[in-house]
Amino acid sequence: MVRQAETETTVRFERYADFRQWVEGRPGYWQLVRGIPMPSPAPSIRHQDLVGRLYRLFWNKIERRRKGKVFFAPLDVKLWEDTVYQPDLVVVLRAHGERIRETHVEGAPDVVVEVLSASTAKADRGDKRQDYERAGVGEYWVVDPETATVEVYVLEGGVFQLYGRASGTGVVRSRTVPDLVVDVEALFQAL
Repeated sequence: MVRQAETETTVRFERYADFRQWVEGRPGYWQLVRGIPMPSPAPSIRHQDLVGRLYRLFWNKIERRRKGKVFFAPLDVKLWEDTVYQPDLVVVLRAHGERIRETHVEGAPDVVVEVLSASTAKADRGDKRQDYERAGVGEYWVVDPETATVEVYVLEGGVFQLYGRASGTGVVRSRTVPDLVVDVEALFQAL
């Protein structure tokens, strides 16, 4: 169990290396938000099923064709020394392969996918989205299992713009991976 003091502002980190050392041996998964360590709750089975489906779709278009790498949580994405997230899916294209380190992704991935849950939806649509935008993530997918909705945002002029949205039926496309087309009805079928 996480003690309250561990998530209060009294525990702060200005360097990723110090945060990583602090997390070693601690139970669960942790993110670092503007210097404050935050526990990441374990996802539900439904959430994991959806992440797995999305991983396979991205993997088939990216890794199978040797265009880059696709990772799933938990994996640290260090946006800045004091801000480290663990997105549900992360894509780093071959052109940015130098961002992949032994323990984390350094800087903005090409694509980040977050699957909403009750405990993360506010952050995924708020602070995380703003941080991904500010760090220069090229494409941000927000997947809502409750409404069977997928939204794809692309970075234009330093701001995320809605590129595609489908709810219940229809398709969404990736701009970063042009041949990636997701049938939303099939994605959420039998969840």
